[in-house]
Amino acid sequence: LCLTLGELPDGSAISSMSYTRLLWVFLSHLLCHQGAPFSRDGFTYPLHQLKDLPWLDINLLPLSPWKSLVFSLSAYSALIGWFASTLKWQRKLNSKAPLLLKRLEASYQHARVLSSSLASLLQEPIPTSQAVPEVNEVFSQKVNGYGVCQCFCDWLEQTKRDMEILVAETEPRGIAN
Repeated sequence: LCLTLGELPDGSAISSMSYTRLLWVFLSHLLCHQGAPFSRDGFTYPLHQLKDLPWLDINLLPLSPWKSLVFSLSAYSALIGWFASTLKWQRKLNSKAPLLLKRLEASYQHARVLSSSLASLLQEPIPTSQAVPEVNEVFSQKVNGYGVCQCFCDWLEQTKRDMEILVAETEPRGIAN
């Protein structure tokens, strides 16, 4: 997570903030650089309307954390291409926002590492990324960029939950006297 978020704007130590709060800071930072309506408090967009984006529907995930992680692997692999496009768009739209670009680059790298690590853990091949649709309109680039970051945060939360379950299941139980 530190790799994704980098240093916080106020210089706060990352370890002092909750995981969820850090993800919110990441999304808020992206949105504040997009202008209205993105920068308005409470902005949201129905992710399922964004073509080919791997949005998380918790109701479609298997109950097994191992099987759920296979879905996460697929999502991170798809997000690699989406982050590359988002970075390209944001470099044009926000060239004077180095922290934003640094966080997006770190998220792109994080998605690559997560995809590789999950593939290794699950002993699965890394899924090939589908081509990202061409997006030329600035508003659509901003919406898709938001969607990419929101999906990434959602999948990070899901992966964290799945890994916590697996760790709890494999921790040694108390030793009987």
